[in-house]
Amino acid sequence: MLALQFQFDRSQWLAPEQLLAHQFEQLRLLIGHARAQVPFYRDHMQRALMFSFAGVNAASFKRWPILKRADLQQSGQALLARTCPPEHGGLVWQKTSGSTGEPVRFATSALGALFQDALNLRAHLWYGLDFRRKFGSIRISELSAHADDWGSVTRGTFATGPSVWIALNEDVDRQLDWLLREQPAYLMSRGHTLHSLIHASLARGVRPVGLVALLSYADKPPDDLRILAERAWGVPVFDGYSANEVGPIALQCPEHGKLHVQSENLLVEVLREDGSDCAPGEIGRVVITDLHNFAMPMIRYEIGDYAEAGAPCACGRGLPVLARIAGRATHMAVDAAGRRFWPLTNSQVWLDTPVTKRQFVQHSPTQIEVKFVAPRDLTAEEEERIRAGLVVTFRTPFDFSFTRVAAIERAPGAKFEDFISRIPAA
Repeated sequence: MLALQFQFDRSQWLAPEQLLAHQFEQLRLLIGHARAQVPFYRDHMQRALMFSFAGVNAASFKRWPILKRADLQQSGQALLARTCPPEHGGLVWQKTSGSTGEPVRFATSALGALFQDALNLRAHLWYGLDFRRKFGSIRISELSAHADDWGSVTRGTFATGPSVWIALNEDVDRQLDWLLREQPAYLMSRGHTLHSLIHASLARGVRPVGLVALLSYADKPPDDLRILAERAWGVPVFDGYSANEVGPIALQCPEHGKLHVQSENLLVEVLREDGSDCAPGEIGRVVITDLHNFAMPMIRYEIGDYAEAGAPCACGRGLPVLARIAGRATHMAVDAAGRRFWPLTNSQVWLDTPVTKRQFVQHSPTQIEVKFVAPRDLTAEEEERIRAGLVVTFRTPFDFSFTRVAAIERAPGAKFEDFISRIPAA
């Protein structure tokens, strides 16, 4: 673990072309292993008339077929390597949260799991976390619990304070009671869970004691989470983009706040619909290759998310940049002319309203329903101010209607969706 941190401290400063060269050295090993040991990829390559093993490079790799989520669901055993290099350790089985409907069971090796832990440790070090403090998390779990240390990420390398956690699907008031009682220095959860927790504390007029920072992971956090956390609790938010299948994908730059792709473990592509690479400022499909999972190789795996490619970061790190995570295809808005685009929900218009949670549901090319949770109805003036702000942000004069609801439900383990389009894809 410490050896990897030593390497990461140096590799992060390599030029992008040097990082890419190292990625392809590892990729050639992975493809050679997949050809020899994974039945799915032998068929995959034959169907695509694949290049020879010696010819793997940045251009020819674009001909490798995309691995779909359905492939993981339907061909799991065929994706499992018959043998894995013994130095990679045993199999580690996991499953996704099922946020898109059906959980997916998948495997990695002990080495693959080590890389994921090492990148999570990198995040702790980037953000200057004090390992002596208490670490709290709200996560998918059967029950609330505690441990004497921070878990596998730090175990064996750093002595830490205790950790505590509570289930993600617990009622927000119980989560808040737990937070007030446990008083962790750091709190990690999905962005929308943290957002709801802050609003619950404001409604009750309480504030957690001893909290130093929030860590958001997995889903796209609400636009106003950072501002809300600073105003209500006086703490910063450190953002990470991750997935169960591959671990940390991108971590917030410690200097400039952009999301740095974790290229030491993953080759991440942001692709246009024609399969070419997006330029900075363009939004495309996120396609990921896990460079160290030889147990169940995930090569060019389309994870289902869309992201905006970013320009190089001013910090000087050669790690690629994601400007933002846009969401999934169902999160795209459609205007009257049929143009599909990624909406921004204008964080500023909500800050001085009683709204604690909102969700946009587009029912037609001209109509968007705004569902919101609040202790009272919005006044006519508040509705008009919000509507005017949304028209500016969406850059389209949609007919915004407002519906107050008791709660915005989601399935256990499912990610919260800011925007849902009910318009079928063309």
